Amino acid sequence: MVLAIAGFLGQSPSSLGQTIALLLTFLGIGVIANVLVVYIVGQVLAERKQNQESRQRDV
Repeated sequence: MVLAIAGFLGQSPSSLGQTIALLLTFLGIGVIANVLVVYIVGQVLAERKQNQESRQRDV
């Protein structure tokens, strides 16, 4: 199956494997970076909400 796909794409099986490995690596890095950004934004918004509630109690 992989050999048929590699032949169809005009690549040798080893270059196809390298291509897949690179795609997985860089897509994985992108997913991890996006998860971290979402986590950081969530933390900032939660702290902002906590600060606003604290200010309302002090007034």
